[in-house]
Amino acid sequence: AFIDHAGFQCGYCTPGMILAAKSLLDEEPAPTEARVREYLEGNLCRCTGYKKIVESVLGAAGGGS
Repeated sequence: AFIDHAGFQCGYCTPGMILAAKSLLDEEPAPTEARVREYLEGNLCRCTGYKKIVESVLGAAGGGS
């Protein structure tokens, strides 16, 4: 999903984001966008923001564009 939704960006934060996303999806298979943002807020992204990362997590959950 991170590839499909261009969530990798520079790659600096990717390992932490993927692990956090996996943990979230294990707990909540269909999270809301707000819940994804809340769950990922402990991971710093040095690029342009979290939009593509959030879309990636929602895509992995089967939702989102």
